[in-house]
Amino acid sequence: MKNAALLIGILIGISSFAQENTNETAKRKPSFTCEAVTFDSDKNTIELEGNVSFKTDIIELENADRVLYNQTTNELVITGAQGFTFDGTIQITDQAKKKILRYTLGERIAYLE
Repeated sequence: MKNAALLIGILIGISSFAQENTNETAKRKPSFTCEAVTFDSDKNTIELEGNVSFKTDIIELENADRVLYNQTTNELVITGAQGFTFDGTIQITDQAKKKILRYTLGERIAYLE
């Protein structure tokens, strides 16, 4: 009887560690589409040009002219965005003079110029 109770306890303990990770902060990799991609290994940047659509867990934009991603700092500089969704809220860039959006991956703050 003790062995059966011990076996059941071990099985319950093992199954509790085998649960699927449901961490809400688990991040998915960014996805994008564009007409041209340029890699600059000296500056450690990736440039997406032409009708750029870009999506992360926090920000989503479509039809931007250009996105420059600095892999060292994780900063995105987005130009020509007509509008975007940030943390589930639709933002329009009509009031911005330069229509430049700066965002660092993983943060919850974006800067619009």
